[in-house]
Amino acid sequence: MEYQIKGSTMQSLQLQLERGDSIYSEAGSLLSMSPTIELETNFTGGIGGVFKRVITGNTAVLNHFKALHGEGHVSFSTRMPGHIVPLQMDRYNSVHVQRHSFLCAEESVSLNVVGNMGLTGFFGGNGLIYNKLDGSGLAFISVDGEVNEMYLATGETILVHPGHLAAYDSRVSFEVQRLKGFKNMFLSGDGMFLVKLTGAGTVWLHTLSLHGLAEVMMPYMSSRG
Repeated sequence: MEYQIKGSTMQSLQLQLERGDSIYSEAGSLLSMSPTIELETNFTGGIGGVFKRVITGNTAVLNHFKALHGEGHVSFSTRMPGHIVPLQMDRYNSVHVQRHSFLCAEESVSLNVVGNMGLTGFFGGNGLIYNKLDGSGLAFISVDGEVNEMYLATGETILVHPGHLAAYDSRVSFEVQRLKGFKNMFLSGDGMFLVKLTGAGTVWLHTLSLHGLAEVMMPYMSSRG
């Protein structure tokens, strides 16, 4: 399977599938596909799995695209200005991906919800909701704004605003830390918590957050006339 990432600030992904190839994506990200490709929408993980996906803000279903009638292409678009990052899963034990960052993956890569600490309001509108990618093959994530990819050496630590953490590999230690001081917590505008990430492992940050964008757009959304 070959792929091509097109565009600059609003990228799209085109995958060229050979006969028998199959990929899946979250619902709502399809841009175009060849008539040789069959789309099959499935509830994944039984009733419990569907319920868990819904309450954590993921789509209830996954769309599967199969090249059953010959080769063809499938294209996906991002829902926010940003960049598409390919992940060769053979390089990682697993990767934790923020719920809105997953785009698509080969069928050999599994996708499961791994966390929701119920602190969405304090975490820049995103909460601690992550999907876990496991397996081998290619997966693609959508990173809002610009991509800041970094490798943390063993014992190296950074503090990250949760709204800007797009993904991290499972070797990275993840710990929530509350900001110290009343003014810092309630007047800084950056929420009450930061995430402490400790290597070794790779971290992907995005420069545009949904919460920040919503705050900028709010005066224009509320005004009329």
